[in-house]
Amino acid sequence: MPTFILSHEHGREECAIAIASWKAYPSPLRRGRPWGSCAAGGHRLWWIVEAADRDAALAQLPPYVAERTVAEEVREVPIP
Repeated sequence: MPTFILSHEHGREECAIAIASWKAYPSPLRRGRPWGSCAAGGHRLWWIVEAADRDAALAQLPPYVAERTVAEEVREVPIP
C-alpha cells in the first residue's frame, strides 16, 4: 500500500476551526497526535498515512483540513 505525507497549512486565526473540524468526523486519524508547528508559530500539521491513492489519503481528513492539505507519495530511502 502506498505511503503519503499529508502536509496541512492554515492561518493563525484558523487553528480553532481546523481542530473543531475533526469533531464527529469518522477517521482513523482522529484522536491522533500529528506533528505540528502551531505552538511554534508555523501553523502546519503533518501526518504519515497509508492509502490506495492521493484521494484516499486526503479522505482521511475532514473536508476543511483536506482542502488545505497536500498529499505526497513517499517511500523510504536507504542512506548509506
